[in-house]
Amino acid sequence: MPVKLGVNVRDGTFFNVWKTFGILTVGLVQWWLFNFYKFEPFAMLGGVLWATGNLMVPFIIQSCGLGVGQLVWSVTNMLTGWAVGTFGLFGKIRDPVSNPVLNYAGVTIAIFSLGLFSLMKKEGGKVSDKKKDEELIVDETGERQVIAQAASGGGRQLGFATALLCGVFLGLNFNPPTYLQQMGRADMIAGLPASLWRHSPDAMSYVFSHYCGIALTTLAFFVTRRVAAPGRCYLGREVALPGYLSGIMWGLAQVGWFQANGVLSYVVAFPIIVGVPGIIAALWGVGVFGENRGRRNLTLLAVIIAVQALGVTLIAVSK
Repeated sequence: MPVKLGVNVRDGTFFNVWKTFGILTVGLVQWWLFNFYKFEPFAMLGGVLWATGNLMVPFIIQSCGLGVGQLVWSVTNMLTGWAVGTFGLFGKIRDPVSNPVLNYAGVTIAIFSLGLFSLMKKEGGKVSDKKKDEELIVDETGERQVIAQAASGGGRQLGFATALLCGVFLGLNFNPPTYLQQMGRADMIAGLPASLWRHSPDAMSYVFSHYCGIALTTLAFFVTRRVAAPGRCYLGREVALPGYLSGIMWGLAQVGWFQANGVLSYVVAFPIIVGVPGIIAALWGVGVFGENRGRRNLTLLAVIIAVQALGVTLIAVSK
């Protein structure tokens, strides 16, 4: 939402740096509130995975557009996280589900509801979204370099493949901390005293390490880009505050996701958390920014909400 208030983040590089500062702020506060728990270097790998996926986003948008790109990486993110929990992939213990049929049906419906977003047509809005999508790269002199969204067929295919890869990275970002958490739970169940636990069984004990992985990866990319192509790395102060606020909002949400994974399991948390934000964003767009108004879009949004509610209900009941 901070970006929608009229700020062009250009290629997103400097914006991501400030977003990282916001994320680290949340991580430091959470670390302090939870009594400075043990720092876990291996859990940083989860942050590296997320940050790597996030760095792919500008290219995806340039290649195949925001709507298609976000849909692809969201669906892949959801399916990856859900499959990891359902089938016990990459070191994750399988999540028990009382009624697998309801869970499968709920996930299918959730994916279908995401697909419905692609049918919405941009109407209205206080800022031209099409223009903002096209103006993605601005060099230090302020000269705009417009990237046509109608990319070549090969470019769109590469963008689509990158969006799939991005979704996989995002869907796997919880695996490293969850692997450590499972070891801690095993020690706890075995009756070992807390002093002998290899790692903490609490999901909240890995947030700061995870966020440090995000920060290191993002800053390393920024420095590399700055050195390799200084003229293409935009350093505008106007993106600092929106980036920082976005980081705080994302950091708080990710803390909640850590807790949700621990309480609800991947097979329930991923479909709900990946699917619902699209509806919330659409409602904000209609109510605050005047987007997507019109009988067709509002009717479609109502259908999406109903379909999403059905999917989330089936997923919750399946647990």
